[in-house]
Amino acid sequence: MFTSIDKLLINVKGNVPIFATGGKELFTNKTPKSDIDLCAGSRILQHFQNHWRALHDLNEQNAKSAQDVAENIEEIVENVTKSKSNIELISHIIKTVIPTGVTQCLEQLETLYTTCEAVEEKLVNLEILLDDLEFEQMVKRHKDLLADYKVKKQESLNDLKRTLEDEYQKKALVVEASKKVHLEERQKVFQEAFKHDLNVFKTLGTIPKVALPSGSQTSAILEEIQLDFDETELESFFNDDADQSNL
Repeated sequence: MFTSIDKLLINVKGNVPIFATGGKELFTNKTPKSDIDLCAGSRILQHFQNHWRALHDLNEQNAKSAQDVAENIEEIVENVTKSKSNIELISHIIKTVIPTGVTQCLEQLETLYTTCEAVEEKLVNLEILLDDLEFEQMVKRHKDLLADYKVKKQESLNDLKRTLEDEYQKKALVVEASKKVHLEERQKVFQEAFKHDLNVFKTLGTIPKVALPSGSQTSAILEEIQLDFDETELESFFNDDADQSNL
């Protein structure tokens, strides 16, 4: 719009002699030059035109900013509406749902507390049972160890018994051998004494008494005395006595 007005003014200045600045003069007779600036209006119009253009640009910027502000306001209104709806929903939940939920939570907490007490009691019983099982296992281990100890001890006693029996048999054999030698020596002594007494009796007709030392054995066991003599000598002795009695 301002561009078309500017072009129109330029055409007027070129076509109308009063606004012309060059070429032929308006009047043929010479007139004195005037101090009036004929282009002042154009410059004033250009000045206001520039201001008007600046105002127009500023108005467009303001319109754009207003549109942005309107969009922001709409977004804020939408957010406020949503917040209001959320607040109303929360308020409704607080008024209706939460009391019921709190009551249910309290009931669940009470049930949970009862369950925890029951679980705690069961855990105590389980701990007692585990202690009993551990004690039984310990008793079983000790019984097994005791049984093994008894078996080992019995084996050791059997080995000791066999060893003692072997030693006893060896010592018994030694004692029996020593006793046999002693009895053989005693038998030999008694046999020699008997022969001596028999010879004395044949010669003297009597057997002299032998004085035994004090504390010595005065009598001998008959079963322990075994005489080893020739029966022909005893028969000849009795035959000699019979002949003498006949004479």
